[in-house]
Amino acid sequence: MSAGRDETSAGELDSRDRDHRALMRRVRGFAALGWVVFAAYCLISRGLWAFLGLTCSALVAMINFLWLEDLIEKVLQPAPRVSAWKLGSWSVARFALFGVALAVAIFVIRFDALSVLLGFSIIVVGIMAEAVYSTWKSFVSNG
Repeated sequence: MSAGRDETSAGELDSRDRDHRALMRRVRGFAALGWVVFAAYCLISRGLWAFLGLTCSALVAMINFLWLEDLIEKVLQPAPRVSAWKLGSWSVARFALFGVALAVAIFVIRFDALSVLLGFSIIVVGIMAEAVYSTWKSFVSNG
């Protein structure tokens, strides 16, 4: 009888994991769509420096968001032990990319602060769009 409970629990966990992955995929997709809209605006109305500032600050925000997502996933759902060299090389690569993007964003902010602020709000746009989508989906499915 306990084996049936374990199977149900495993099925529920798989379902939650699929739902979580779908949610995170939609948030990333909405954030990318927000970047496209903001990038078109910045490139057309404010020029190349604004586009560069938007892109670098959005990259910084996405790197931090993905790190947080990865950290939470590893803490809440333990996996087999990761080798030290693999973890170290990923960390160095992420820090290097993060540092370059942040340095460019700081340099560009002198010229166009609006684009940098829009870039940092990319994740917020993704989360808000997901909230609107989920609310709309719940109304459609209940109605």
